[in-house]
Amino acid sequence: MRAAWIVLLVSPVWGQPMGFLQGLENKFEQTAPRGNAAVPQGYRQDRLRDVNAFNSWFDQQYLPAFQAKPGWTPQRRAFVGRASAYLGAIRGLAGNDPALGLALSGAFNRLGRMQEADQRYLDREGAIHSYNNSAIILNQLANENPDDPNVRGQLAFVGGRVNALGGSIPIWMSVPIGGRQRQQEQRGIPEAYLQAPVKTSAPTSAEYPRVDEGSLSAEERVLWRELRERYYNVLGTVYSAKNAVAPVQASVEGRGLALTPDLVKSSTRMNLSLDLAKNDLEQKQFDSARENLQIAEGEARKILRYVGL
Repeated sequence: MRAAWIVLLVSPVWGQPMGFLQGLENKFEQTAPRGNAAVPQGYRQDRLRDVNAFNSWFDQQYLPAFQAKPGWTPQRRAFVGRASAYLGAIRGLAGNDPALGLALSGAFNRLGRMQEADQRYLDREGAIHSYNNSAIILNQLANENPDDPNVRGQLAFVGGRVNALGGSIPIWMSVPIGGRQRQQEQRGIPEAYLQAPVKTSAPTSAEYPRVDEGSLSAEERVLWRELRERYYNVLGTVYSAKNAVAPVQASVEGRGLALTPDLVKSSTRMNLSLDLAKNDLEQKQFDSARENLQIAEGEARKILRYVGL
């Protein structure tokens, strides 16, 4: 089995970032349990191998390429957004699997380290977001395995990186600092949110825009490819916002209350704008698509800031 993975990692197709990621996405979609079906242990083991393959490939190929030629191209931003969405989707089906949780946390850590690797091209918000994704996973593992020093050590590292970047750890978790637990506090969130489970969802292939490139002119093809990558990036941010606000919504609705009007407005506008952007892309309305993607991303970032991410 190990030899087979080595072949995959060095193959020419998988050496290309989007080609590599597409291969992992295809395997995930084709084998994911449907509806309320139980998640087999064998499925989790397959995803663990996939995430370990991602981590090895990232260390051996993607990060060295970034370090050799640092900077953010549309393709690189799209890759990070799409990778975050893929890893978040696996997290939603991981269950209480420490090995898979640690591998996923490590993958998000890798994205964060790349986003802050070069001060000339520091992606502060992106790095905080990646580290917070890692912290969410580690916090659950720490709650389930309170005596595991490896988990708590990694959680302390992630918390330190977020603090160093001027961010804040999500409000429902505790991070070990100086040998003690420090609970994050933030106004505007119901107290019951601190005990709410983290619910996750992920995009499906039906949400990716489809266009027959053969019907496009050369100029349209350039715009389509640019905006398609931008769409993938925004899609990842939108789903991060959805997953972040889900426990808040469950908490307040469980008490017979409702989300604040501003949060409802942002969520509605975010979802509508993303849907419009997908339709615009498929209708070749590229200027409108660009505008709607900007709106969707802006509203998603408002939601993330609201919940402390």
